[in-house]
Amino acid sequence: MRASRKLFFALVFVFPFFSNGCPPPQPSETQQLFDQVWSTFDQNYSYFEAKDIDWDDVRDDYRPLFSQDLSAAVFAERIAEMQQELHDWHVWVRKPTGEYLGYEGDYDINYPFTLYGRYTTQGYSTIGDDVIFHAWVGDDDDIAYIVVDTLDSTAWQSVSDAAIGNLFVTYQDAEGMILDIRANSGGNENNAIKIASRFTHSSVIYGYTETRNGPDHGDFDPLVTKTLASSAGMHFDGPVVCLIGQRCMSSAEWFALMMRACPNVTLMGDWTRGASGNPQTYSLSNGVTYAVSRWAAYTDTLDVIEDNGIEPDEYLPAVLSYDDTRDYLLEDAIDFLQIL
Repeated sequence: MRASRKLFFALVFVFPFFSNGCPPPQPSETQQLFDQVWSTFDQNYSYFEAKDIDWDDVRDDYRPLFSQDLSAAVFAERIAEMQQELHDWHVWVRKPTGEYLGYEGDYDINYPFTLYGRYTTQGYSTIGDDVIFHAWVGDDDDIAYIVVDTLDSTAWQSVSDAAIGNLFVTYQDAEGMILDIRANSGGNENNAIKIASRFTHSSVIYGYTETRNGPDHGDFDPLVTKTLASSAGMHFDGPVVCLIGQRCMSSAEWFALMMRACPNVTLMGDWTRGASGNPQTYSLSNGVTYAVSRWAAYTDTLDVIEDNGIEPDEYLPAVLSYDDTRDYLLEDAIDFLQIL
């Protein structure tokens, strides 16, 4: 009898029973992978507090969707659904096939695609593989118009420092300059510096970042200052209008902030999109990879960029910015510079 009781208590110790007399259910392999993703965000994601997101509630809502084993493709699709809660353009998940799933938000564009030639009598020139377009515009062809379409590192391999220098030599006597980054969705911030550094003769602060560094959602490293140093090359000291809009995000927003920090520069157009995350990529055993935003980004006045964007000095909503025949925002910029 005593031996039987000892065996019973030993079994209870090793295999604890619950109210239904059964051991607790073990999470499926898929649910374990979900827990790994959720925990990685919990420990590293930078905008929980800024976005007022209850990540525990998100786990409770989505974890049941992973209770059964799923293919890697379906797993990625359901993770992408959860990631929508973050409304973060730098957060994504990639299937083993290479397909990316990201934030499904939308934005308005404020620029036309085919009207470059309307505003110049001398035609356009390009630098690199359609990275930079430039031309003389204005009633007297005395205003420089420079379009920087991308900051992508691969595209910028075709843009030499000498070509940038020659660009500023070409337009050194312009009465004013329009720098158009409305179609620019970012890339490498160092490429923006190659242009923006030509508009200031002294170092200027254009923003700050802080990187998540601990288990609590408010744990961050000290602020890091972003400073734009003056170029050693030729500068343009005349009045400048920088055209921005909702397509501008990430490094293109840093570009806008660099320009705002320079003297004689006016930002015109629509608000930028508000997306800066410096994401880190993580991998799972099922071949799925995903990205987590790691820093919080701020303007030079310590305003949060994420979900807010950069405000133009002169605002024109996207719906009023262009139509099939005219670029009204560009016309406003030309008029602005011609009456100075």
